[in-house]
Amino acid sequence: MSCDQAESVIKKIIREIGQECAAQGQTVSETLVAFVVKAVVLDPRNDFSVDQILTKTEVQNLIQLCVTRLLDTTNPSLSTIKMQVYFDMNYANRGNVKYVFIEVDAEFRI
Repeated sequence: MSCDQAESVIKKIIREIGQECAAQGQTVSETLVAFVVKAVVLDPRNDFSVDQILTKTEVQNLIQLCVTRLLDTTNPSLSTIKMQVYFDMNYANRGNVKYVFIEVDAEFRI
């Protein structure tokens, strides 16, 4: 599978998860969905292999796992992922993230 094809499949999965969440009354950003997809795929308990192409059954399983996670608003891990997304969107694009911590550290030393 080419890189363009893989990217297209990933975008389709992300859109489908977002639509499923919206159908159940929860609006989620594509960025949040992408973070959750990555977390679910990399979690060894879910038995996804990043070296192989996913079967249709595995894709459906991935979508269901992600939707379940995104709709479980009582789970603290979802709040943690939302904070990671917020940080990534607001600070990571400012160059080197290390400078953010240096500035904060300097403020507390005064």
